[in-house]
Amino acid sequence: MKQNIPFTTLLRGIRYCSTFQAYLQERDHLRMVLLLNHYPIKFIDQQFNRVLEKFDIIQLFTSNNYDTIRLQIINSPNKAKEPINYGRSMFVHFTIVPV
Repeated sequence: MKQNIPFTTLLRGIRYCSTFQAYLQERDHLRMVLLLNHYPIKFIDQQFNRVLEKFDIIQLFTSNNYDTIRLQIINSPNKAKEPINYGRSMFVHFTIVPV
């Protein structure tokens, strides 16, 4: 199971949905898509909770605090990727050919 897929989809949903109602609809839609792709419900809930833990959100989302929490997530610094030094790094690719 790819842990980053449920995590990232919910994070994007929070960032893109400007209203609490839109967020609820998007979250339910994401949950259904993940279930249809054979992600267990317990795993989905764990990853959704991971989003809350990462941004130190201890209160439940409500229509009153959604905008505040959403801005907190949007304004959080993104971890920048380190550039790859291709002169010092070696990449090895394997191809499996069925016999």
